[in-house]
Amino acid sequence: MRSVGAAAVVILAIAASACGKSGHASDRDDRGVPAPQGTECGHTACGANFFVDGAQVGDCPSGANCTAKLTLVATGDFHINDQYPYKFKADEAAGITFRGTDRGGPNVFSKDADDWHKTGAQSGVMNVTFQAADRGARSITGNFKLSVCSAASCQLEQQTVTVPVAVR
Repeated sequence: MRSVGAAAVVILAIAASACGKSGHASDRDDRGVPAPQGTECGHTACGANFFVDGAQVGDCPSGANCTAKLTLVATGDFHINDQYPYKFKADEAAGITFRGTDRGGPNVFSKDADDWHKTGAQSGVMNVTFQAADRGARSITGNFKLSVCSAASCQLEQQTVTVPVAVR
């Protein structure tokens, strides 16, 4: 019986360590506790070692180019991964035309297209440029590919984020 218990502990340890290597490290914190996701954490998206906040910048008249900013903040001992090709791919949205210049299309915003800017050791901003045809409340939703690192490891993440925008 003793060997069965020891084997179970080893299997659980391997499973727990694999979670951090799967690219979904944000599902759990350093103690193995599930990390809050979405707005439940008080931010647009959260992971074990980062959070993302989304906001519209300034006034957004219909027909004009406007910008939504996705701010990534690494937490604790983690920092922005300078080598990672940060990218946001916006989902199609009725009445919104995206103005990205990435070779992936107008709804793709990236470090390569100069939409990503590191603002500090633990923060950076992705600028999402768009034009809205009509007035009213809109949402920009998409997949944000990001990475944060510590001295011991790097996390490669994909987070679905939604930014509300108000068009006048």
